Amino acid sequence: MVGNVTDEVKQRVDIVELIARYTPLKRAGSVYKGLCPFHSERTPSFIVFPHTGTWHCFGGCGTGGDAFAFVMRKENLNFREALESLASQVGVVLPAEGSNGQEDQRSRLLAANEAATVYYQKILAHHAAAAAARAYLERRSLDAQTCSLFRLGYALPGWSGLRDYLLEQGFALPLLIEAGLVKWSEERQSSYDAFRNRVIFPISDRSGRVIGFGGRVLDDGVPKYLNTAETPLFHKSHVVYGLDLAQRAIRERDQVVIVEGYMDVIAAHQHGHSNVVACMGTALTAEQLQQLQRQTSRFVLALDADSAGQRATIRGLNQARQALLRVQKPAVLPGGRIQLESRLGADLWITRLPEGRDPDEVIRQDLQLWEQTLVAARPLVDFYCDVVAEQMDLTSAQGKGEAVAELAPLIAELSNEIERQHYIQRLSRMVQIDETTIAGRVQAAARQLQAGIEPGGRTAPPAPAAPPAEEMRAKEGQATRGYAHEEHLLANLLADVDLVVWLAGVTERYQLSPLQPQDWQHIENQEIFRQLKQYLNSDEPWDVELFQERLDRRLHGRLAQLVAYASLLPAHDPALMREDVIKGVLRMRLEQVRSETTRIKYLQDELQRSGELEAARSFEKTTNACLRELAHLQRQNARIPQEMFRKVGQRAGVKLLQL
Repeated sequence: MVGNVTDEVKQRVDIVELIARYTPLKRAGSVYKGLCPFHSERTPSFIVFPHTGTWHCFGGCGTGGDAFAFVMRKENLNFREALESLASQVGVVLPAEGSNGQEDQRSRLLAANEAATVYYQKILAHHAAAAAARAYLERRSLDAQTCSLFRLGYALPGWSGLRDYLLEQGFALPLLIEAGLVKWSEERQSSYDAFRNRVIFPISDRSGRVIGFGGRVLDDGVPKYLNTAETPLFHKSHVVYGLDLAQRAIRERDQVVIVEGYMDVIAAHQHGHSNVVACMGTALTAEQLQQLQRQTSRFVLALDADSAGQRATIRGLNQARQALLRVQKPAVLPGGRIQLESRLGADLWITRLPEGRDPDEVIRQDLQLWEQTLVAARPLVDFYCDVVAEQMDLTSAQGKGEAVAELAPLIAELSNEIERQHYIQRLSRMVQIDETTIAGRVQAAARQLQAGIEPGGRTAPPAPAAPPAEEMRAKEGQATRGYAHEEHLLANLLADVDLVVWLAGVTERYQLSPLQPQDWQHIENQEIFRQLKQYLNSDEPWDVELFQERLDRRLHGRLAQLVAYASLLPAHDPALMREDVIKGVLRMRLEQVRSETTRIKYLQDELQRSGELEAARSFEKTTNACLRELAHLQRQNARIPQEMFRKVGQRAGVKLLQL
């Protein structure tokens, strides 16, 4: 059961010790305070509550949560990564995700890759046969510190050096073949090393665990670069080379620079540009872009200037349009009405490298030119306009139509009306078609984007097999009030996902902020709601089974319980269902404000007892703001007839807790 595992981890985690690794904490009564690690401040407003295992920023952030929320936000991890990280620190063994020991097998594959990495490193550093490899790296101006940072190695020319070493270390031959370290010849009925006489570039996941390798040949052999074949760990289309070493710099600079090759990344890091990563192959993939968007919303593509590089850039741009998560932004329509429109949640910039030179060469020979190249990066639409003008016949009717079809969706995604009008005029001049026609195409593209995130008339398919929902309902008498409310609300949203989109607009009517993942108290509910919003922002129709596949497997049990609980609710009148959902949101907000008021009062009492009277008084403004928000929520709650909400609860057969 997911909840049991996460609860056990939270119980074992020392929240004070965990957070003190990131910001100094000072005891103030039974709580701890310090400078917020998520924003700059001079006066400590960040409070840790050891007795509840939670933290809260009473300053500029206004955020809080438990140990999971802290690690996920500070290290930019997803739920599974945070759970694994904290579980390993406190000695909790997580249950296997799949059957037949899949997790154990994954661990063995990682161990084999780690052992191979160490072997390759030792060969490069000490073996006489690696002299040519060391000379090659020296010619590429890589120093020892950089080689060590990227764990570079060398594969001997022989056919069995790595295989024999790993067999001696106790690894089984079938495991080495599955890991892609060793290959099997049916013709000779024998095994041999996958990499021979190559400089080895270990490829790590974002946690720094080696999942595969790249090898560059030192002679005239082909291919010039060879990667690990597809394995249970290594999927080329998912890998971003250097992300484990670059993610901190990416977050600090709020920008990622994407190049093509291993040496491009390594040279950039050695010369102080640590926010540089590489795609594995000539074209960016959806999975790679989505990984990077978790780190930053500012992308700069710095790809080779040759024709192949240009084609890769175009493919990358098309992938970017489809893969990057979208955000909903308010737009004022004629008459003053406001609606939410879909926009790319990232700024995409492109830079052209000097003809015939790749990033590695530019960085090593002229670092100032590299920096100037990055500064000269152009917005995606500008670059795309240039590419379209160069590669399409804009004198023909077909070429003009293709150009408008390519560029209209990009222009439609611009949220600034002045920018949008600028590019409409530019496209009009490019294809020599009047602006009114071009504007109409852009508006049509905008409507299509809007339709993609506000599907209508969808109904959820039958739910997958799930455990009985009695356990879910029984928790109403066991869990906190907020938790019971959360489960009921989330189950309703899963039963009718159109309510999620409807809520985005109706909350404004009740002067409520939009429902966000952090509004949910329990981490499992946070993650399910976060993934639900992302799924609904995609172009895929709602399918609960497809949605389940997107979730971490450790959340499948919680999802099954929620779906089963929702399936037992009798069919609701749509109007009553919406009131039920609004009431659920109000309940959550009331619980949040009341909890925060209690925390502040508790903190003030502690500060007064410890003699810090001025610090205690500093929270009076926050207390007053909480009281005003509480009164506002109570007024909004009164606007919805209580008897109608009780009617919904009676029809659902659920005892709804009173506010």
